Amino acid sequence: MTGHTALFRFDAGPEIGGGHAVRCFTLARELEARGWTCRFAVGPETLKTVGSLADRAAECVAPDDMAVLTPVTVVIVDHYGLDIGDEKPWREIARHIVALDDLANRRHDCDVLIDQGLGRRAGDYAGLVPPECRLLLGPLYGLLRPEFAAMRETGLATRRPATVRRVLVAFGLSDPDNLTARALEGLAGKGLQVDVVLGAGAPHLDAVRNTAAVMSPPARVLCDVDDIAGLMVEADLAIGAFGTTSWERCALGLPTIGVIATDNQRDNARTLRDAGAALSLAWHAEVTAKDFANAVGRPLDLADMSRRAAQLCDGLGTGRVAGIIGDLAEGHSPSLRSATMADADLLLLWRNDQETRRQSKATNLVERAGHLSWLEGVLANPNRDIRVAEVNGRPVGSVRADRIGDTWMLSWMVAPEARGQGFGQRIVARVLEDLDGEIQAEVRVENRASARIASAVGMTPRDETDGLTTWIMRK
Repeated sequence: MTGHTALFRFDAGPEIGGGHAVRCFTLARELEARGWTCRFAVGPETLKTVGSLADRAAECVAPDDMAVLTPVTVVIVDHYGLDIGDEKPWREIARHIVALDDLANRRHDCDVLIDQGLGRRAGDYAGLVPPECRLLLGPLYGLLRPEFAAMRETGLATRRPATVRRVLVAFGLSDPDNLTARALEGLAGKGLQVDVVLGAGAPHLDAVRNTAAVMSPPARVLCDVDDIAGLMVEADLAIGAFGTTSWERCALGLPTIGVIATDNQRDNARTLRDAGAALSLAWHAEVTAKDFANAVGRPLDLADMSRRAAQLCDGLGTGRVAGIIGDLAEGHSPSLRSATMADADLLLLWRNDQETRRQSKATNLVERAGHLSWLEGVLANPNRDIRVAEVNGRPVGSVRADRIGDTWMLSWMVAPEARGQGFGQRIVARVLEDLDGEIQAEVRVENRASARIASAVGMTPRDETDGLTTWIMRK
């Protein structure tokens, strides 16, 4: 047990759907697996909409009664209707505040902000969060349940058919605009196997069942499924909206025909389309059954769409976020400061350590005079950024980012006395929060520790040359 408590503030309902609840529950389960206690501040409509809360009624309070559960380690809020005015008073009951957002349209008082939207940049939140707030941006931090990472290898291995045979239709728990029925009408007569996923409380459930029953073959209508990942693995194509489920589909490499169901999905639709991972139709009110029929009838390069989707999200974001929240609670979060000439001797000591040299591209001992000249040049170069990582004021490593054209090249060192404590991953993950675009790192093939770090932060190996593996990611 950690002794830490997280209090989640979210809502769900027929109009706003269940996406906020799903990602909060996903994070809550991961924190509980790490020894945390989780509680929930939700409204009565949420209790009726989210069936899984029925088994946790004793852990729920009304939003106005949040103070009853004090003190808590962190309040985690996922709600478009709440902002800095609601969050500031929570400082009296919580040590930390974490906000989930994907609109970037209002101010927050938080220590960490998570926005899993593809293409989101730090500048989007300029002036909206405190200067010291950590920004966890992009699908790298997508809050996906563990089964998506567990089934990723299987899912990617099954993406072989050149034509669509099985389709998964899923527009969320409620689907208030009944996009599901329109999609089924478009799929009718094509002889496809179709699975439909809806919540048991969806307002148009009966109409969907009627439409599904007259299809040939009849479509399966499944309510409140526990194995959506399994259904995605079986499918060749998904039809759905561009909400949080987008990252679940990407993690399993599932090509998508998507509809913009709400205003906040426009950016996801655009970026997924531009990435080649999805075909975006239009705003939900403008999409017809014929549009769905035409889209499915188009020649789609399913293999290419799958590959591009899988590059965007690896399904491990929940663990990354839980780890960062845990570090925040324990005071283990690394801080990065720009290096100065005063760090020269410390950096030289780390660089000339025997194990560091053995795992480096250049294994020679570096002389102090040459090191001082090199560091002075790095600090004066606007395209090179070297930072020292500290935990509770103690230096634990360094990381360097060199901009070469449109690419950032990363390299890092962990202080010899700090090895084996997970600082390498924390340091690299921290600097990645500040970088955009393509990011690469060259790691010696035998350097398993750095390879594990690169993989853990979301990089993938691309090629191997002269004993060096190039790891790459794009944000």
